[in-house]
Amino acid sequence: MTLSVSKFGVQPGQLTPAQRWLCFAALFFLGFTATFNQFKVAPAIQYIGVDLGMPVDMLSQIMGVFSIAGMLLAYPGMWVMQRCGVKSSIVATACIQLVGSVVCAVSTTAPVFLVGRTLEGVAYGLVCVIGPNIMPRLFPLKNQGAAMGIWSQWTPMGVVIAFFLAPLIYDAAGGTSVAFSWQPIWYVSLVMEVIAILWLLVSCKMPAVPENELVAGDPSRRRAPGRNFMLAGFMVCAVFFVWVYVYVANINTLYPTFLQNVKGLGVFDSSMLPNWTAIITIPLGIVFGILADRYRFRKAMVIVGYLIVAVSVAFFFYTPGADMTGPWTGCILMGLAGALVPTGTRAIAPVLVPEPRKTDLVLATMAFATGLAQVVGGYIVSPLVTSLGYQVNAQLILAPLAVLAAVLVAVFVKSDRAVAEVRAEEERAEERA
Repeated sequence: MTLSVSKFGVQPGQLTPAQRWLCFAALFFLGFTATFNQFKVAPAIQYIGVDLGMPVDMLSQIMGVFSIAGMLLAYPGMWVMQRCGVKSSIVATACIQLVGSVVCAVSTTAPVFLVGRTLEGVAYGLVCVIGPNIMPRLFPLKNQGAAMGIWSQWTPMGVVIAFFLAPLIYDAAGGTSVAFSWQPIWYVSLVMEVIAILWLLVSCKMPAVPENELVAGDPSRRRAPGRNFMLAGFMVCAVFFVWVYVYVANINTLYPTFLQNVKGLGVFDSSMLPNWTAIITIPLGIVFGILADRYRFRKAMVIVGYLIVAVSVAFFFYTPGADMTGPWTGCILMGLAGALVPTGTRAIAPVLVPEPRKTDLVLATMAFATGLAQVVGGYIVSPLVTSLGYQVNAQLILAPLAVLAAVLVAVFVKSDRAVAEVRAEEERAEERA
């Protein structure tokens, strides 16, 4: 039974380029649907709290419970994917997401709503694990930068849709003048989730032999085990915690509230400003991913990205008063960082750790770091901001964390150019043998 489930969607031979990209498109749609589910609450989070009877210092739990599953399922999710196969795992993920959204859509109390958010979070966490681990199986190593560059945009794409569509739906449903006018946002996500399930059933296919096990895409030649830089792989994936804690737990969750309460913006305008961060990230992330394949500067991408994060949060995002120069500058800089850090992290992991099951392990660590940052942020960001204020929190906690991440990557992560030299020597040694 396990064998038949694991073979669901596996083709007799290798996939054509068209089949790869159709499969990728279905996965990408599921990915940004999961991200939409995560952030659709942010534009109206304080009003959701009012309807459900949640005090202000509990609002971040709406995001926190969403993320607990992602943290807990990171490594088990990797094992499930390896055991049950890609297509079975990803279709089950999409179905869990649908159930969670149904629960949220019909809930009128905080406990029921949080149960639904937890189930939505289970799906999101599994996408975090399974999604990037599929890319090395689906695409040759020489194309990983481009594949990961595009895949990494599942988060900003979902953010763009959530921060644009959610406030429009909320206002159209009555806004603050009508109780529970946020529920139609979930109705839209239900439609997206049904489409995702159907699309996956039709288009999600896996090659008979994963591409990361082949030499130059030749099914008759299996890649010999090479050196795996495990410490570097774990380090670059573990420090992704900082990116998620700053960008997801702080900016994408509570920045619209900051803009509403400090800058005086409405629900729609406060959502659209941070949306520009994601809009900038999407094309730049794809471009940087393609360039990374050619010029091998993935490590530099990650370091520079974290330093930009530090500057953005320390000096621009949380300026006092009504002036909007700081917020606009911060959002633009963060868009550049968003094109560098996630893309560089996902693209360098398979380079540092080429052995398939070990690649799964380091990318699962990235998923664990993602979930952990969201859980920690979900429970401490609101109290920290309440006690310290937005600007002090950014300057004393967020900026130093970003600098620390840059330093750790610089010290412990081997550059992809140096890794390329090691791989070339391994190939020469194999030819001599």
